[in-house]
Amino acid sequence: MCEDEPPQEKPLCVQWCFSDVLIYEEREEEVEEAEEVDEAEIGLKSLVDKHGLNKLAETFARMTQKG
Repeated sequence: MCEDEPPQEKPLCVQWCFSDVLIYEEREEEVEEAEEVDEAEIGLKSLVDKHGLNKLAETFARMTQKG
């Protein structure tokens, strides 16, 4: 009985409730959007945590020179 076809101001179950115990109230809630983290960023952070930034930078520089 609470269908919304066609769209109505209040759901039918609220309109037809004879004892007035159902209340229809709209509210808005703020939702924080989760920041998406790139998989590569997660992998790099893991490598930095495990081996250190200097070691990772040296290895990356050596790998780019080799081609």
